[in-house]
Amino acid sequence: MIVELKWDTEFFRKKIGKLTNVPSEDEIKKLISQSYKDRYKYLTCRIVLKKMSDIQILEKYGFYMTDIGVVWETELSSQFTVRSSQFTAREATIKDIPMLKSMLEGLFKDSRFYNDPFFIKTQADKVYQAWIENSVKDKTVKTFFVEDCGFITCKILSKNKGDIPLVGVVPKAQGKGIGNSLMSRAFKWFNEVKIKTVTVRTQINNITAMSFYNKMGFNVKYADVTMGLILNKELKKKA
Repeated sequence: MIVELKWDTEFFRKKIGKLTNVPSEDEIKKLISQSYKDRYKYLTCRIVLKKMSDIQILEKYGFYMTDIGVVWETELSSQFTVRSSQFTAREATIKDIPMLKSMLEGLFKDSRFYNDPFFIKTQADKVYQAWIENSVKDKTVKTFFVEDCGFITCKILSKNKGDIPLVGVVPKAQGKGIGNSLMSRAFKWFNEVKIKTVTVRTQINNITAMSFYNKMGFNVKYADVTMGLILNKELKKKA
């Protein structure tokens, strides 16, 4: 099944859809054909990395790999204590948005938006800048930051589960303990709202981030693959 990604469509001004699962070969042909009729320009599909056959089916019909991610998970203790740090992470407000957006330029170059030929590189930064702005304005999301150094966003997924959609430290501030301060502040908030389990996702080639999450008590939950398909005339003939 294909569903339209409304925010993506509006942001990129091109109709973008999401393939929610990997169907049979006969079904995927029909879905791609219907996508042309529905005027989609691009399809994305993220699948848990379990069966290589899923990737092979998608590749056979024009999809290409844009991202390999690792999802990490940690169980929070009710006895959690904030690690001591010389940096103080505070909650962001509307007035902090310009400063937060300025920190985002080129910060997530391992992400799919920088590595997918469908997207223009200059658009990638703007995606994350819009993301952080929406996070600050969204009452269901908490954004904490250390001035001009780094930020983290926190979201409740369900009664006992939370997620960290975005976390970043600018290059000049890396290696100074900023990440520890941000993560400790996030854990503190999750504990305050009774969240027991927290997840975070990063790219598999981001060794620095994976090492950091491991040190912060996260364990690998699963790996996933994001595939993309640019819908053009040549592909239409094959479909």
